[in-house]
Amino acid sequence: MNKKNTLLILVGIFMICTRFWISFGIVHIDISNDIIGYILIFLGMRELAGLNSRFKKGLIISIIGFAGAVLSQYLIARDWPASPETMYSIAIGISVVFAIYFTYYYTEALIMEAKVQEKTAVTRNYQVTWLLLSAGIFIHYFAFKSSTTMLSILVEAFIAMISLYYCFSVFSSSRQLYED
Repeated sequence: MNKKNTLLILVGIFMICTRFWISFGIVHIDISNDIIGYILIFLGMRELAGLNSRFKKGLIISIIGFAGAVLSQYLIARDWPASPETMYSIAIGISVVFAIYFTYYYTEALIMEAKVQEKTAVTRNYQVTWLLLSAGIFIHYFAFKSSTTMLSILVEAFIAMISLYYCFSVFSSSRQLYED
C-alpha cells in the first residue's frame, strides 16, 4: 500500500461521510457525491484485498456501496409525486448504512494489519475514532431527515470536522504501516 491508495480511500471516506446538498426546487444534488467517493475507495482498495480478510470485505462493500449510492442518487433525483420526503429519507438511510459499514471494515482491516506487523500501538485509537465518526454519521441522518435547520448545519460541520480528523489520523499513522 502506498500514499496514493491511502489518499484515494480517505478522500472517498470523506465524501461518503459528508453531505453538502444543493437544492433546485424539488431536486437535491449532493456535491460530495457518494458515487465518486465509492469509485475512489474501490480504486484504493483493490490492491489491498490480498492483505487480509477485512480488506477483502471492504472491497466488496465498496462495490455494493457504489450500487447503493447509485440507487440513492436515483431516489433523490427523481420527482416522487406521492411522498418525496420518504424517498429522500430512504436514500440518505442507504448512504448512512454503507458509510458506517465500510468505515468499520476499513478500520478493522487496518487494526488487523497492525497486529500482523506487530505495530498495534499505531492503531490503538482507531476504534474510538471510528465510534465518534459512526455516531456522528448516525446523528447526522436524523438531523437532515427532518429539514435543513441550524442544527443540521451544525451537525454537518461536526461531521466534516470528525471526518477530517478520522482521515488525518488514519493517514498519519498508516504511513508507519505501509510506506514503500
